[in-house]
Amino acid sequence: MNMLFGIHHKAKLAFLFLGILLTMVGSSLWETRQLHDMNTAVASLYQDRLQPAAGLFALNDRMYAKRQLLESYLAAPTQAHFHDTQVQLAAQNKAIDSLLKSYQATYMVAEEDRVFQSVMTHLTRYNYLEDELLYVGEPASGITARELAQQFNRIHADVSHLTQIQLQVGQQLSRGSAVADGQATLLSQVKIALLVVLTLAILQAIVVDKQPLLPKNLKKFRLN
Repeated sequence: MNMLFGIHHKAKLAFLFLGILLTMVGSSLWETRQLHDMNTAVASLYQDRLQPAAGLFALNDRMYAKRQLLESYLAAPTQAHFHDTQVQLAAQNKAIDSLLKSYQATYMVAEEDRVFQSVMTHLTRYNYLEDELLYVGEPASGITARELAQQFNRIHADVSHLTQIQLQVGQQLSRGSAVADGQATLLSQVKIALLVVLTLAILQAIVVDKQPLLPKNLKKFRLN
């Protein structure tokens, strides 16, 4: 009976140890996944939110620069001024195209993608009207100039909308990162608690079986 009790007791200890070991392995894998999600959120916060947001401010600045260049030319449409304005507008358009391509390469939510397409549509129309005014030299009070102003305002409104979306999504990523960090901390605490439980279980086994690791024929052995 004592032998059967010992086997039963050690089997329970083995199952307890196995259960705790599996739980610790599972919690470690879950913790690794949470840390990966947190790192991904932080990287996305920088690459897909912070950098594009800076690009939106630069886009707005360049649109205002384009508007001032055209207005300055229309106020004094000389041949020399035409060439200088044409070169500067081409440089601004190239920079804007680069900003838009960089923005397009980032991850966008559905609403963000819709507004971005609206920016592209209005910008295409704006550039067409801009060229028309530049080459024809229509006075600022003309129909084309008024439509140009409308397209400019729509682009500005869309860019402002994109900025708000950037802020909202960035806040969501920040909250997600905080949750992942909290879960990783909780898992670490659970692993520590499991180690404590395992240690107590082993101590209890030692108390129940004075020499659980010694063969039965050596349990009565004493050192002189």
